[in-house]
Amino acid sequence: GQIEILAFNLRNFDVLAERRRKRAISDNKYIGKYTNLYFTKRILKECILLHNSIIRYVSVIESAFSLASALQFMLSVMVLCLIGIQFLSIENPTSHPMQMVWMAIYLTCMLIEVFILCWFGNELIWKSNDLRQAAFDGPWRNLNRKTCMFIIIFMERCKRPMRLSAGKIFTLSLDTYTV
Repeated sequence: GQIEILAFNLRNFDVLAERRRKRAISDNKYIGKYTNLYFTKRILKECILLHNSIIRYVSVIESAFSLASALQFMLSVMVLCLIGIQFLSIENPTSHPMQMVWMAIYLTCMLIEVFILCWFGNELIWKSNDLRQAAFDGPWRNLNRKTCMFIIIFMERCKRPMRLSAGKIFTLSLDTYTV
């Protein structure tokens, strides 16, 4: 959710800066030296700080669940392989319909379990990729060169999407799920 908030703020930082300026005027905190550019820079700096916080949070989540998700993933894949072997070892499947049904249900549950891990990792990758596009979609064309550098540096940093890995062995994504 924080990534979506950040994407919204990046797409609309000029509107947010104008709101902040109007709020400062209504609260009598507005000083004439604070221009629209000042409030725009503050919004952009807050966006960068939020991005740093999100990266730290993903890192904490990964360090907390990396080993557990790796074990979960590897054991689930091992069980899936064993179920596949058991499916293939049934000589006459038509004479054991209930065994086939139960194995199919168990296989489906295991596939869903692995899918859930990979789907959430994939969502993180997609949403973090969307940040670069959100920064580009923002109204940065109206800013001066120095302020545009904030956006350019942010977009460069977003080239490498945030990822969750399982045991620092593989990335949790739908690509991993399909392999």
